[in-house]
Amino acid sequence: MAKKPEGSTKFTELRRQAEVLLGMTKRDVVAMPIQDVQRLVHELQVHEIELEMQNDQLRRAQMELEAARDRYADLYDSAPTGYLTLNPKGVILEANLPACTLLGINRKDLLGKPAMVCVAAKDQATFLRHIREIFKVGVRQACEVELVQQDDAPVLVRFESVAVHDHVGQQTCVHTALVDITEHIRTETALRKYQHGLEQQRRLEERERLGHDLHDGILQSLYAIGLGLDAAKTEPSKVSEETSAILAQSIDELNSVMREVRTFIKELGIQSHPEVALPTYVLSNSLHTMAETLAKLHGRKVRVSVARAVASGISQVQHLEILKLVKEALSNSFRHTEAPCVSVSLNRVKGNFRLIVQDNGAGFNLKGQTGQGRGLINMAARAKALGGTLSVRSRPAKGTRVVLDLPKKNSMEYVKP
Repeated sequence: MAKKPEGSTKFTELRRQAEVLLGMTKRDVVAMPIQDVQRLVHELQVHEIELEMQNDQLRRAQMELEAARDRYADLYDSAPTGYLTLNPKGVILEANLPACTLLGINRKDLLGKPAMVCVAAKDQATFLRHIREIFKVGVRQACEVELVQQDDAPVLVRFESVAVHDHVGQQTCVHTALVDITEHIRTETALRKYQHGLEQQRRLEERERLGHDLHDGILQSLYAIGLGLDAAKTEPSKVSEETSAILAQSIDELNSVMREVRTFIKELGIQSHPEVALPTYVLSNSLHTMAETLAKLHGRKVRVSVARAVASGISQVQHLEILKLVKEALSNSFRHTEAPCVSVSLNRVKGNFRLIVQDNGAGFNLKGQTGQGRGLINMAARAKALGGTLSVRSRPAKGTRVVLDLPKKNSMEYVKP
């Protein structure tokens, strides 16, 4: 015969005891007056209804509790942040789905495991100190650690934890929020690199600006002053030997200063890439500065016009050679003519660059010249080095016109003479 379950035996014994009590109650009821029996039956019926009502209330309360539990579970698992409940040893007691996803482990495999196994080896000591500090000081603690890599990309997580107390004030467990800060750290790192790059660029631009200012301002002015002194020195009939010696010494000192300025500009890196085109304003500023200085020295007027589209295609080497050529042309005009005004223009003509230096002075007859002067020879050599051609037109009482044509295809080339 099969053995009855233990629960069934207990139920039978309980029923027997209830029947004994009921038998005793029946004997008492038989001895009661009819009125008392009727009143007892009424009370029992009322009590039965009360029990049924209480049972309904309990069922509704249970259903509400189950619904609240489901809502809590749904909220817990649908939270945008991962949550863990840890015991004092750091073992995971509870975990929501975002935490499981972040840690890369299923919930059934995660519960009961130490949270430290999910932390990269290099940060495990930091995480252990984090857990100890929570139970030691009893206030909110935080730490940032790297998780064990699930793929090639590291995952950085911030643990924010708070201790939970029981009814007698004992700390029983820890509630921990897990925040993925990987993208935040990457963004901060990228931002720091970007800011560093901007600072480096600002410093480089400042060095370039300083070099350009020195080159186009001070250096060009010194060069123009030296040219004026040299022009005075080459006319011995107008100066004494003592004055000539002073001029020679001044020119030597000026050249020394110019060498120092060039060295400083080179250290700034302004001429480290001579083939690179300069900003538009550089050539225009250089021509204006040089022309104004020469004009003041000789008491003349110089008008300068540089087309923006032309200047933006001029390299540093071409920049210097064009300046030297213009200085030579202006110097010749100031020394050999009485022209009150000289014009300098640089434009684009049919896709090529054209430089014109023209005055309204006395001019001369080219056919009557037995040979070219040194100035014209120098300008022709510079034009050839730039890959262009130089032409000079002059007629008595009609002024002189010096034209440099520089093909666009050679605009970034330079041939040393």
